[in-house]
Amino acid sequence: MATKHQTIYTEIAGSIKNGTFKPGDMLPTELELCRQFNASRPTIAKAMERLVDEGAIERTAGLGTTVLSSELTEKKRIGLLIPRLGRTEIFEPIVRAMTEACNLHALELIPPPIPPESHSFEESTEYICSRFIQGKLDGVIFTPVEHIENGVQFNLSILDRLKAAEIPVVLLDRDVVKWPEQTANDLVGIDNIEAGFVVAQHLIQQGCSKLIFLTRPKPATTVRLRIMGCREALLNAGHPAEALQIVKINTQTEFTAKHLLSHDADGLICANDSTAAQALRLLVDAGVSIPGTMRVAGFDDVKYASLLSVPLTTYRQPCKEIGTAAVDAILHRIRHPETAPHRTTLQGQLIIRESTQRV
Repeated sequence: MATKHQTIYTEIAGSIKNGTFKPGDMLPTELELCRQFNASRPTIAKAMERLVDEGAIERTAGLGTTVLSSELTEKKRIGLLIPRLGRTEIFEPIVRAMTEACNLHALELIPPPIPPESHSFEESTEYICSRFIQGKLDGVIFTPVEHIENGVQFNLSILDRLKAAEIPVVLLDRDVVKWPEQTANDLVGIDNIEAGFVVAQHLIQQGCSKLIFLTRPKPATTVRLRIMGCREALLNAGHPAEALQIVKINTQTEFTAKHLLSHDADGLICANDSTAAQALRLLVDAGVSIPGTMRVAGFDDVKYASLLSVPLTTYRQPCKEIGTAAVDAILHRIRHPETAPHRTTLQGQLIIRESTQRV
């Protein structure tokens, strides 16, 4: 629960943010603030001292308190460098939460500009990065590009460009380098090893003993960590590591029910809900009983996961918390550029639906 002086600070800071008090304006006197907030002078003074420390006001004996130009009056601009925004559904609720958090902190969230022509994800990312550098943004939230050749080198080059431009960066969802290496950047995401373990453990508890992990080629670090968690769950249950088969879909001709069934597995874990939805449709159309013959699970809990022909069991990402934490992280990095990199790891929740339940 906020203390009295914290509440007063929040009220006054909010009035400065929303323009009630502009740079150059005089704040009410301490006596007037005492009456307004029904508080003692020491309590008012404590709230005012915090605003002085943040450079938001200046107090002059005999003259009063003046509002200064500061972070409260000048919006910081935060760019979203998310190349798959609009194509990967999990980012939509995360960005909504970011927008709410930015409004709360008087930040301006800048969406990725649309390239003038149709480009590859690499070209689009470079274009967005260039625009943000040209615009001299105050910070960038970056989701590294996945499923590309030389992905590590490419994403590191983007980080190098932003660093050279002295633009702070927070990584969203995943790191650029392969685990266990880490870049010297703040990162916000879930514990993907734990997520993979929880999903696989659930399938094992439902009677599965041979699992497929279905993914696209050149997957992101998040997917590799989920695979590690799945394998650990099998070993923990007394199954051999070979009980988990990694199946990478290279072309649409390989993505068939026949191809999936050829691996003699009774459980299918997909890298995300989008892949799981496609796999479910193929299996159901081929007459495969879900969950009788094959149990299927995914990750993210996108909005259509519960609306599929067989409602999908999935690991739900805490999107609101992720979006809020990302904004908090970039704001902290802007204010305290000298602090050590921080990793914010949030926990999701397994949502059990018909696709994995015992028959």
